[in-house]
Amino acid sequence: MTVSVETPMELSDGTIAIRTYQPRDVHPYFEAARESIAEVSRHLPWLHPKYSIEETLMWVEKIVPKLWEQQNEYHFVITEIATSSILGGCGLDQVNWINQTANLGYWVRTSRTQQGIATAASKLLVGFGFEKLQLKRIDAVTSIDNIPSARVAEKLNPSEKKNVKDNALTEVGGSDTIVYSLFPQDAF
Repeated sequence: MTVSVETPMELSDGTIAIRTYQPRDVHPYFEAARESIAEVSRHLPWLHPKYSIEETLMWVEKIVPKLWEQQNEYHFVITEIATSSILGGCGLDQVNWINQTANLGYWVRTSRTQQGIATAASKLLVGFGFEKLQLKRIDAVTSIDNIPSARVAEKLNPSEKKNVKDNALTEVGGSDTIVYSLFPQDAF
């Protein structure tokens, strides 16, 4: 079972919005990402020290639209309604249409963290996942040492939380994770 979702799309809580990427987002998204490399790169490897405007252009204009078309992943830019500023990004990936599940991801530019933005964006995204995509479970998977991400996941009031031992080796060694599982009844 797959669900067709029209684009462009915007969801808002009156303060922030999550919306499909537009070509005009390339430069402001790049600036937000570059600002956040030191804090975000150890948890999201795509944001590496040499992250380039070309990578942003490819993401916004080629990769994201293709993922939407293939119904594999649904990524949004997070914006502030009052200023139209780009605050970060969020998305549902690893969509499994057979089990009707997906993983939730989010990041917020460094200068705007600890303001409830990731939580607000995640609530909008979870609503999208359950209402529009008709998912049965959404997991927020975070490294055990990513305290800010874990706080966001906790604020979503997940029905289930489990620690997962990761024996896979990365450049910095294995990393245990916490999986926060949300179900339609958890939606706000």
